[in-house]
Amino acid sequence: MLNQNNEKGDSEKQMNTELNAEVRLGRNKRHKNDLLKKGFIPAVIYGKNMDSFAVSVNTNELKKILEQAGSNALIHMKISQDGETKDHQVLVKSVQHEPVSRTLIHADFHQVSLKDKVNATVNIHLDGSAPGVAKGGILTQQIWRLEVECLASSIPDAITVDISCLDIGDEICLGDLVLPPGVKAIGDVQAYVVAITAQSNETDLPAKEEIPIGQVAGEEV
Repeated sequence: MLNQNNEKGDSEKQMNTELNAEVRLGRNKRHKNDLLKKGFIPAVIYGKNMDSFAVSVNTNELKKILEQAGSNALIHMKISQDGETKDHQVLVKSVQHEPVSRTLIHADFHQVSLKDKVNATVNIHLDGSAPGVAKGGILTQQIWRLEVECLASSIPDAITVDISCLDIGDEICLGDLVLPPGVKAIGDVQAYVVAITAQSNETDLPAKEEIPIGQVAGEEV
């Protein structure tokens, strides 16, 4: 089996990722526009054994979390309503951007339990230089994003695959990946993640028979 490295998610950093939110009652277009003008976006929280409810969050605070901790960050959300604050552990499930300016305009959050496993999608990064490429081989990466199952506090930032030992004809399959403890890959273990194949040599191919215009192949003249 080929040795692989991986990047583990920083659980302590994720646990300290906080985002303030306020319960919102207005859901019409005017209310949403007022939020956007004040630097907030409308959002929805849903989860297991709970009714979904609407909140608003600071646009820049959420943007900073996504940029620094990534889309799989475990967020400690503090939700204020009528002078009381309740804590929720959430993951970002989806965000919407304005088509032209690409600014955030809406977000969906999924409340999770720290004891239950969740599914998440993480990027696969290739690291190193493959000897097979230096010899003229072609590197092909088939899987760029990997679905994993783990605790919400253990989602890796990314999976880094070391290709420095790949020669022509070598490949790394899903089952070859060494993942962080408690993280399970979802998918066919036989599916290849990356492979080095030899380039086809056109000089080795049989020469094509040239047929004069108007003549049918195999017809004698």
